[in-house]
Amino acid sequence: MKDILRNMPFTSSATTTLPRTVRAVALGRGISFLGDEVALLAMAFRAKAELGHFGVAAILIAGAVPLLVLVPFAGLLVDRIATRPLLVAVTLAQAGLCVALAWAPAGLLVPLIALLACGTAVSSPAWQALLPTLVDPTDLPRALGAMQSFAACAGLAGPFLGGFLVATYGFHVPLLIDAASFAALAAVPLVMRLNRVPEGTARSFSFHEAFAGVRLVVQHPVIRSLLAHLTLFVLALGVINVVEIYFITTALHAGPRGYGLLGVCFGGGMLVTSSLAGRLSRRFPRPERPFVVGCAALCVGIGAFGLTSQLWEAAVLLVFVGAANAIINVNAMVMITTHSTDEIRGRVFSAIQGTISAAQILALATGGLLLLAVQPRPIIVVGALASALALSATVGPVLRAGRTAERSPSEDEPIGAAELDVSWSAPAGGRRRDAHRGLWRNGDPGAPRHDRVPLARLGGIVPFPLERRRPRDR
Repeated sequence: MKDILRNMPFTSSATTTLPRTVRAVALGRGISFLGDEVALLAMAFRAKAELGHFGVAAILIAGAVPLLVLVPFAGLLVDRIATRPLLVAVTLAQAGLCVALAWAPAGLLVPLIALLACGTAVSSPAWQALLPTLVDPTDLPRALGAMQSFAACAGLAGPFLGGFLVATYGFHVPLLIDAASFAALAAVPLVMRLNRVPEGTARSFSFHEAFAGVRLVVQHPVIRSLLAHLTLFVLALGVINVVEIYFITTALHAGPRGYGLLGVCFGGGMLVTSSLAGRLSRRFPRPERPFVVGCAALCVGIGAFGLTSQLWEAAVLLVFVGAANAIINVNAMVMITTHSTDEIRGRVFSAIQGTISAAQILALATGGLLLLAVQPRPIIVVGALASALALSATVGPVLRAGRTAERSPSEDEPIGAAELDVSWSAPAGGRRRDAHRGLWRNGDPGAPRHDRVPLARLGGIVPFPLERRRPRDR
């Protein structure tokens, strides 16, 4: 899936209204998420019916592979092309693909879903890189919470609506609704005149620069620790994405409407904690702490879900699981955003998205194979236990990296592309680099400065302060 790592005063800022642009983006993406939820349920049931046991895994893998393969190039595209034309073109193309999916034969489901995911590989980091240009850094957790809240509302209504539509009209109508939601989302940058103009717009495309996001992920201790944790977590829990539909329809004896009801419960849990994101960020100014708590809660909730035998028991537990999931999403996004500059943020998000997609692909394939020999219930329980082991192995580095970032801000401030000179980009003039991290030391006279990075916002230029962070008052 999301602390600004500075003192966050307990002031009345929590009661101010978010900018109209943020609310418009959140609403537009929420509508699109609603369409995605409806369409995903329809495609999952169609794949289960027409492609067999491995069908659900096949369409989920098809949706994940492009996110991995296009990692460096999608991120560079986001950091080289203005957001408005890029998002409008990609989103309208996705709308057309949804129309094609509505009447496509079963044999074309996988390639069309892969093409749809190619659009997501570009649009997802583009939206993520746009959001920090629309708000003050101190309002970033609230803005992310608003985005998550609208997504949670979609999670509330989507599965129930999707189950009703599949049971009543079949597979075509849900995909047409998804196409309409993409068209509505494409209108948001045009109507609101949103446009992030990256600093590198005038530069040519470079294969070396395409991997700047990957280099930041490797070099930055907070993002590196976070991504290692998320990757292992997804490997352990990803198998459940394949088997949950079989578990709900066989062990719990639910149909499309029951499956949709459980999705509503999951979305309700997400909505509760997403709406409290701003308050939680002021109460816990170090995001790695609530992030770890959310991961632990998710392990417990999914393990208990795998042991249920009644639909109502599963519904209660999925409210808890949804709440934990939202805490993970908001705090992970805050950590990633505050530790990267706008100059390469698109490539950073793309690199993280691709790494997690690789873990998802492996987990989905494993889940599809396990279903051929093992019942869904033990797969879910063992997946929860494996995720708990992954958490115990990675919780230390995540917490230590966050603590180091707070105590030593001069060595762990957000990194820009100019500071990502590693061994294959030798520095000129004999300037020193940190031998361990490959980064310029801030004390060097020749070190690049990234105190304030100008960002495009609604046709104007606003500074996004990246001042040195102070240790939290004790």
